[in-house]
Amino acid sequence: MEKTSNPGRNSSCYCGSGKKYKKCCLNKDSSQSPPRINKRDIKSYFYGATYTDAEKDYRMLAHYAEERCRELSEMLESYVNLTDEYGIFLCRLTALLGQIPPANITDKVKRDLLADIFDALYESRALLLKNKLQLAYPLLRRSYESLSLLALICNDDAYAEKWESGKQISNAEVRKELAKHPLGENEDSLKELYKFFSKGSHPNRDLVPYRYLGEGNKFVLGSIGMPDLILISDYALKHLNLWFWLGALLAYNYGNLLRKDNPSFGDIYNNVAKEAEKVAAWLVENFNRLLQELRQNEMPKG
Repeated sequence: MEKTSNPGRNSSCYCGSGKKYKKCCLNKDSSQSPPRINKRDIKSYFYGATYTDAEKDYRMLAHYAEERCRELSEMLESYVNLTDEYGIFLCRLTALLGQIPPANITDKVKRDLLADIFDALYESRALLLKNKLQLAYPLLRRSYESLSLLALICNDDAYAEKWESGKQISNAEVRKELAKHPLGENEDSLKELYKFFSKGSHPNRDLVPYRYLGEGNKFVLGSIGMPDLILISDYALKHLNLWFWLGALLAYNYGNLLRKDNPSFGDIYNNVAKEAEKVAAWLVENFNRLLQELRQNEMPKG
């Protein structure tokens, strides 16, 4: 008898033996290898003689990304070096926490969120340097949401209990509660930042780059496109500000542990924070200059 679908383990076997499937043909079916796909046939069927050119274009995507990353890393060297410093700081703190069990649920939640934020910030910078902002915005939104939640939990242990139990904590609630704290952020500013990240996480004409495929450009995939330096400067600034916020939260909440590991931690952190302010000012200056140049070029002549 031919098998038409996979029966349940305790169902009668399709072969007609009268035994349960798990006692009969399950092992034989599980050991069957998947069908082999002849790559040469696929090349011939879909592409014919043009496959060689298409394959070359595809293989070049990694090269384009590598070259774009090198160019933008040189252009944004101070930003790259500074975010590396924050990354090293987080790695050291993580290694220290890995040797100590969480003190309570709040500490456990903080550790999970700091790792989530780090991963999103780390990967989003890589996409920025590859000129893939449309893919980097969702990660920046993720890091912003997790960071806002971490800040709230650092202020109020009750939210750690709520979040750990699986209850929903809306972004509006997080913003409202953060604004109440004496050292909290302005609620309207947090809302505007959230709206920006949300907009960047969905396809929209302002942030999806023009590719001009067939209008002068013959190939537009991957990192080959010309970077929009205005958007890149703006993204790098917001990305750096999130690192700054995260660093400040963790330095405050785990300062004793960090100073025990290195008595000079306070001075080191303050120097990094001061450097972050300088780099942020430089990014703002570049953003404004590029924006002014764009507007001047768009002005009608005559």
